[in-house]
Amino acid sequence: MTLPSSPSSKTLSVLVIILLIGFLTLAILDESYRPAFADLAKVGIGGYLAMLIPWSR
Repeated sequence: MTLPSSPSSKTLSVLVIILLIGFLTLAILDESYRPAFADLAKVGIGGYLAMLIPWSR
């Protein structure tokens, strides 16, 4: 599987990585909101994976 190489997809990849690092940091700092941060991470990863799936025509 090859990752998309367009500038917008690279930007999205960087944003997803930054968001996941932020969610992990916040989950470490605030234990009471860990489930919420986990849900946000799932949405971010799901959106990124959906972008990788090619559209069928």
